[in-house]
Amino acid sequence: MGTLTDWEKLSQEASQDRRRGKRVALTYSIEVAGFDRSGRLFTECTSTWDVSEDGCSFRLKTPLQRGDVVAIKLVTRKRTDPAGNRSLLFQISWIVQERDGWKAGAMKLQPESIWHAAFPQKERPGPSA
Repeated sequence: MGTLTDWEKLSQEASQDRRRGKRVALTYSIEVAGFDRSGRLFTECTSTWDVSEDGCSFRLKTPLQRGDVVAIKLVTRKRTDPAGNRSLLFQISWIVQERDGWKAGAMKLQPESIWHAAFPQKERPGPSA
């Protein structure tokens, strides 16, 4: 026999925000590099849609898959800015095809930050009552 699906429970889980930190609508110019679905190296200049301490979302022309690893570098006008010249590794958490490309969300895989922003403290769960 087939398995019964609890659609209400699935709907609640799907609507929960499972991000580790709150996203802030900040636009940064970034360079995204990695390997496309064909295994070819790509580099694409784009900008963030939003960022958090742990990740970001952005649009791309290159199709990727959930789980792919990309290097993201902040592009700044100041060539002497060490954070702007350093790439960090991010893993694609989700990707959605849009009319003119792809929108992706990525989670950073390294502890450093490339964003020039202070983020709100993460909410810690309180004791159960």
